[in-house]
Amino acid sequence: MDERNTEIHKLGRELEKLVQEERVEQERERFETIRKLYNDFIEGYPDIKSFVYLNEDLLCLVMARYFDDIYRFKLYSHSERADRHKQAAYSIKWLSRIRPIQLLPGTKATKEFLFINASFAIIVGVSFLELNVFEAIDFPFYKHLLLDIQYGEISGKKYATLMYTIEEMAKKQSGCKPESSSNNSQTTSIS
Repeated sequence: MDERNTEIHKLGRELEKLVQEERVEQERERFETIRKLYNDFIEGYPDIKSFVYLNEDLLCLVMARYFDDIYRFKLYSHSERADRHKQAAYSIKWLSRIRPIQLLPGTKATKEFLFINASFAIIVGVSFLELNVFEAIDFPFYKHLLLDIQYGEISGKKYATLMYTIEEMAKKQSGCKPESSSNNSQTTSIS
């Protein structure tokens, strides 16, 4: 019996090591994706581009917390993958909480910089969705979303529901058929 327990513990440690190696690779891939999204995003802000930078140490922390939430969700729900809405939500949650876009030393903090992390969090979040949702979002809605991300309670569950709703609104406006309740489990390749 002791030999069998020893073997089971050995297999458990090997499995844990494989999961950790997979997670490290996923974190690296997601880090690179977010860094590319940041470079594309910041090009749209030429007036402030030279006053901010992406703090890669904070971005690593974002990745760690994001994957903590993803793995916790998968364990809790007995699911192999988190759907795209949850992935979007956890990205928004941790980018808006940790705020990896920082001012360069000596830069005076002004209102132009106030919403940069919340704006970026929205961009990253909607990158998980199936279509360009910005056509379905009018400015008052976007402004409300931005204010909620900046000042509201940060909740992955709330943002997952919101991302699903936004995507469905965009589908409806574009003439695509909204998801049926039996098809809500679609996933993306990043978990």
